[in-house]
Amino acid sequence: MNVPSSLPDERSRPRDFRLWILLSALAGAFLSHLVLARAFGPLSGAARDSWGVALSLFGLLTLSGGLVVWAIWLARGMAPHWGIGVAIAAAGILMRLPYFGAGPMLEDDHYRYLLDGAMVARGFNPYTLSPQNLLGELPPALTGLVEAGRGVIEAINFPDLRSIYPGSAQALFAIAHWIAPWKLDGLRVVIFSAEAVTAILIWHWLRSNGGSMLMGALYWCNPLMAFCLTGQAHIDAALAPPVLLALLAASRNRALAAGIGLGLAVGVKLWPLLLAPLLARALWPDRRRLFLFSLGLGSITLLTCGPLLWASLSAQAGLTAYAGGWSINNAPFAWLSFLFFQGFGPGTGELVLRAAIVGVAAGASLTIGLRSGKGSAGLVGRASILAGLLFYLSPAQFPWYAAWFLPLAAASGSWVLIFGAVGLPIYFLFFPLAAASLRDIHSYGLAALHLAPLFGAIALHERLGAREVKR
Repeated sequence: MNVPSSLPDERSRPRDFRLWILLSALAGAFLSHLVLARAFGPLSGAARDSWGVALSLFGLLTLSGGLVVWAIWLARGMAPHWGIGVAIAAAGILMRLPYFGAGPMLEDDHYRYLLDGAMVARGFNPYTLSPQNLLGELPPALTGLVEAGRGVIEAINFPDLRSIYPGSAQALFAIAHWIAPWKLDGLRVVIFSAEAVTAILIWHWLRSNGGSMLMGALYWCNPLMAFCLTGQAHIDAALAPPVLLALLAASRNRALAAGIGLGLAVGVKLWPLLLAPLLARALWPDRRRLFLFSLGLGSITLLTCGPLLWASLSAQAGLTAYAGGWSINNAPFAWLSFLFFQGFGPGTGELVLRAAIVGVAAGASLTIGLRSGKGSAGLVGRASILAGLLFYLSPAQFPWYAAWFLPLAAASGSWVLIFGAVGLPIYFLFFPLAAASLRDIHSYGLAALHLAPLFGAIALHERLGAREVKR
């Protein structure tokens, strides 16, 4: 869904004014990250239960994110200039640099990454033992590993569950361990690199399809992405490069490369498998290309996900627990969950609801994926719509999950999805409410507020679209 690129008074706006607004927003975004890294880096994860911390985090990310998106919206009609490109590239780097050497930024997911990376780097299977098991009686071969990382292992959330992460993610964790064993900055190097590659691929795609380089800034200079990915070290940053490469390969009829790219993305998080019909449709009706695509996707997916899926058949499987019980920051899901609970009873209601969501996601994958598109621009546009829909269907809507769709939205010019992500920092208000035993206020109420920018963007899209029709 793309908002028309120009308004009636577009040409009347002074270029210098728009450029000043853009540079000011980028400078403000950098300063906000400098404040976040300095203020919250030294704090423990428990500090996010404080209203002062939660409100500051929510306010800084929402305000700086909204200003950056608004500034780029105003500047979208400006003629390209190398100086603007340099400013955007530098701003994205400067926004992320303050996090190197800082603490974990009120997050604890990275502890699991560090353990998995250490196990893979030393030749152990990360799916065999939970952190709880590792802190018990161990084979002699694992004693040295546990002693070296005991502090990390003891800090892991849900220690009774085994790893949830597929093979591509595990390989990146191992690389981070080789860079800096048991250190958060090793992960940040890997994730920063993934973000930089994503930005380069977005700009390449925009250049190839006649888009504005300013659209790349909607990802690279997005304050939410810089904080949640490089800052908090979430592996979701690694999704976009293989997805974009798969789309690029499919648009050029490189079927095997498209399958391998998508398989590597599935090896980070499982959901990109739902993009398979979209890529297959781009290669249709050449049977040889479809075979090569299926071969690449199937073999890489089996390699990266087979061990995880096999391990999920036994007890203490993290993937099974996540699929069956995780939900947060999604008020519509909470409302439906209550209704299904009333209709089907405890346990069964949740199962039926999640099965229905899987069915809707699969149906959307086929409906959107199998429609014919207009060239490579149409391909990435449909991919952004599908990725955004999957996010909004997901029971868990963590703000870093915006990395699922924001790179695709930036590459395709989907302003609706870009504006929609502005409200996601409402997630951070969950923690002080949960600490006060008031989590339902967030789950059934506050969480719905992050949908306001999305619906506002949809309304703007319809209004401007109608204006364009009248012309």
